[in-house]
Amino acid sequence: MRSHLTTFMLGLHDLRSRSRQALSMAVGIAIALSIFAILQAYRNGLAAEFNQLQPNLLVVQANQSFGEIYGSRISSEVGKQLSGMGIGMVVPEIDDATGTSVSNAILLRGIDLEQYTRVDSFAMLSGRALQPGDPARTAMVGSRLAASQNAKAGGQIVLRGRTFQVAGIFHSGTYTDNQAWISLAEAQTLLGWGQDVSVYIIPDEGILHEGQSLSGQISVTRRGEGARITVYQYQPVLNIMGVVAFAMGIAIALTLTNILWRLAWLRRREMAVLRTIGFPALALATYLLGQALGVTLLGTLLGAILTLGVLSAVHVAAFGLTINPSLDAAAILTSLAWIGLVMAAGVSLPAWWLSHLNLAKQLHSE
Repeated sequence: MRSHLTTFMLGLHDLRSRSRQALSMAVGIAIALSIFAILQAYRNGLAAEFNQLQPNLLVVQANQSFGEIYGSRISSEVGKQLSGMGIGMVVPEIDDATGTSVSNAILLRGIDLEQYTRVDSFAMLSGRALQPGDPARTAMVGSRLAASQNAKAGGQIVLRGRTFQVAGIFHSGTYTDNQAWISLAEAQTLLGWGQDVSVYIIPDEGILHEGQSLSGQISVTRRGEGARITVYQYQPVLNIMGVVAFAMGIAIALTLTNILWRLAWLRRREMAVLRTIGFPALALATYLLGQALGVTLLGTLLGAILTLGVLSAVHVAAFGLTINPSLDAAAILTSLAWIGLVMAAGVSLPAWWLSHLNLAKQLHSE
């Protein structure tokens, strides 16, 4: 045990004498770790907000559309058709985006004030929920949209050039926190849709089935499926960044191997002397481990600071959606395991080389 501690401390001492190299390696590890951790956080955030299917509800929408977010417009006659089939609950809804560009888009949702609480779960953070009999131009705003628009209960928000009174701020924990909810009639008037709607939400009673088509222009999907498909639009970017993080990890492991190998070569005679006086080969490997651990711990600390700084300062928003990154225990453990692999890869080759040194030759080296 003492031999291991001695070589470990020797490794740290040598590392301190080369602080510039150690710092540059730590910064490289920090950047790679930060990219990896941020990717995990955004993947978790996307999963939490979009990958929530509701098995007891179906959505009737226009073909080839993301009706629960935007892109669907169907006639009110479809609602009458659904009721005529004997479906017990038919809830109309409008989902669309307002604004003049991607940067200032606001997701709008028109809801049936009589029935919307039967198909949506949310908590009021301030103010009150919309209810039948509310005056015209009254809205309920999601928590994330309220933060980006600085909207408060009792205040105002502008939707498609018209001012709405904010009745309350709600929180659902999903992408709907980016939406402004108004009555269905107000939404139809605001968009100029007449009696048309985006979707009808119905219970899964066995009358209609997921994947079924009505009249060739209307499709039936599981509620949440359209939102989940939206996630796939972000995946290519995340995958490319994942490849970059992986490539950086390989480059850092190779660089760490090269530096540790160089340090071990400079200490090859001392290592041979320690071997001849009884130090085991494994104890010599702890010399490298001490250096690798010192660099990795510093890099991990810098990476954690960088990751938290980026996640708190940078907000990913597009087309009215703001993604909330989430670093849970699994993401943290995965990130630490990833950096552990980088460290192990950097140590293993020089350690193997040290254990196979020709002692007699190294003792005579200058």
